Amino acid sequence: MMMRFSKFLKVEADIVVARHALVMDETKSKAEPVIFLHPEFAKRSGVKEGDVVEVEANGRTVKLRAKLSENAPENGGIMPNGIFASYLTGFDGFKRFKANIEVAEGEPTSFEEILEKIKG
Repeated sequence: MMMRFSKFLKVEADIVVARHALVMDETKSKAEPVIFLHPEFAKRSGVKEGDVVEVEANGRTVKLRAKLSENAPENGGIMPNGIFASYLTGFDGFKRFKANIEVAEGEPTSFEEILEKIKG
């Protein structure tokens, strides 16, 4: 079994938060833990379609399923406006932010896990 080097790679990304309609109905609901990465950014970062990636911003982390989209910024991705983007930005001033992204193990963060983190 070959080990993926990208598993150890953490990259900085520009993240844009978009209204759900702008991600062209590619997600089933606003609560789906997904991030749309530009294909070239994903390739440079060692991220493949369907990978779980850990996104860290402002000292908070979530795991999201990576999907590829030409609509994403060339140096990052798009997150649907919802609980995951709100949590990463502290529920404040979120239209665009910097985040660190790396390939992660396990499943994406659930809506319920975010609620537990918020409750503290």
